Amino acid sequence: MRYLIRTCLFVVALAVSAAAFATQMDGQLPMYPRGHNMNDMRADAIAMGVPLVLETTDAVHPVDLRHSTYGPKGCTRSTASDGVKYACPGGSIMPYPHGGKTQIAFVPAMATMFGRR
Repeated sequence: MRYLIRTCLFVVALAVSAAAFATQMDGQLPMYPRGHNMNDMRADAIAMGVPLVLETTDAVHPVDLRHSTYGPKGCTRSTASDGVKYACPGGSIMPYPHGGKTQIAFVPAMATMFGRR
């Protein structure tokens, strides 16, 4: 019986971990692991069309490197005054310096009343 309970707890922990990973990936735009949500919005809100901003003490360069390495395929990278923009099919990822920290804006692709474009 003890092993059955342990197995059930392990399966539940595995399911919770998978759900947390799915939330981090947000369906399409990957969240920066060292960023914190500035307005306590759930990360999956971006999948519903709500822009999200994370903040980190990391410089723009490591954030840019992380997104260029692990970001979604099919993104177009461009630079603009101190920041970087990744235009992806699921939306845009824009890390930029702000007040001695780096903010990372996740802006979902425009949705229509019939679904995502």
